[in-house]
Amino acid sequence: MPRAERAAQTKAELLAAAARVFARRGYAGASIADIAEEAGYSHGAVYSNFESKQELFFALFDASTDDRVEMITAFFAQASGTFAERVKALADASTRQVRDDPDRFLLNLEFSLVAARDPALRERFIERIAAIPRAIAGIIADEQRAGRIDGSVDPMELALGIHALGVGLGIDHWIVPGAVRPEFFGELVGRIMSTVAVPEVDG
Repeated sequence: MPRAERAAQTKAELLAAAARVFARRGYAGASIADIAEEAGYSHGAVYSNFESKQELFFALFDASTDDRVEMITAFFAQASGTFAERVKALADASTRQVRDDPDRFLLNLEFSLVAARDPALRERFIERIAAIPRAIAGIIADEQRAGRIDGSVDPMELALGIHALGVGLGIDHWIVPGAVRPEFFGELVGRIMSTVAVPEVDG
């Protein structure tokens, strides 16, 4: 394997291991030693790719945020149906991801917890942590320009509400399994979007 390819693979494996460790132990409870052991590498391999635990955490945060934004934009580009139907389908997909990949959900929650707890770290998170609702807000704004969503609705407020609802229901799912029906998030956001949709005019 070429050196550059091997280096990229090592970095990817370290990030994957760090994601599992941070999800299970939290940022404060995880150590470089834990991550190195999880990945099957030495401490030196970790430090040759990341200066510190904090830098590794931020790299993971950036990668996770980029993946989520890409998933949202790709989903809406490919999905069919009304806007309310597409948002419902995205919410259903998000619910399945929470159920099928708990580490991913817990990691994303940990990003928010770290930003909330530490003012010194918060500044680095502020711009990036808004990327998810900002992506949704951009799609809502596009629908408004196309005349399909009520123009008086603030796109960012609506996006933040949808995002917060998904996070809250995800937490409830893990604290009290079965308390929330898997279909509930999709049904609820579908109803919300139906209330702000501009009725189609026949003819």
